[in-house]
Parts: sequence; structure tokens; C-alpha cells
Amino acid sequence: MARFLWLVMTNPAEGREQEFNRWYDEEHVPDVLGVDTVVAVQRFEFVTSGGTPNPGHRYLAVYEVEADSAEEARAAMDKARAEAGRMRGTSSLDRDARLWYFRPIGPRVSRDDQAGRP
Repeated sequence: MARFLWLVMTNPAEGREQEFNRWYDEEHVPDVLGVDTVVAVQRFEFVTSGGTPNPGHRYLAVYEVEADSAEEARAAMDKARAEAGRMRGTSSLDRDARLWYFRPIGPRVSRDDQAGRP
């Protein structure tokens, strides 16, 4: 089974940021963690640094997904959305989201892994 990163960039609907963040953290993340293929979720907020252009979406969610393929992972999420009451939605989410799957092509290397190396 492969591990993928599913990156989802979103924005709240105009004037509904607090509601959006509450829904995402308190409802959506627990719902998504109930999908068999999803191992972990972490959210990020875009910050400007040194003139970095805004990507057009303020929030990024990184989902760690285990499945044989990106298609299988997406099918599991679609199935959960289709089952009544399993994946709660909200109108505070701007529907112009961007979604990508990435598979690792090298090992995860941390600073601790490099300690003591020349």
C-alpha cells in the first residue's frame, strides 16, 4: 500500500471565516479521519514572506492517505461523501477549492536524521 499526500487549498466564503475554521477543525477533520484511507490531517494558513505571491487560497490542508492508488483514495472519500451523515458539509466553504495528490519519490529526511553526518 502506498502513502500519498492529498493537498487541498481552500478559502472561506466571504465574511464567514470563523464559521469555516470551526467547521473544518471540529467537524470536517473528524469526519475525514473516519475514512479508512486517511491516516492524518494537518491544516496550514498562508503567510506572506519576502514578497511571496498569494497562491489564491488562504488555507492548505495536508491529508496523509494510504491506498494502492490515488484513484482508490479518491473513491474512498467520494463514497464517504455519498453516505448520509458521514461527511458533513458547510456553506461557509468557498467551493473554488484546489485538490492534488502527491506520492513520495524519496524518503522523508529530518534535521535529526542528518545530525552527526559530515
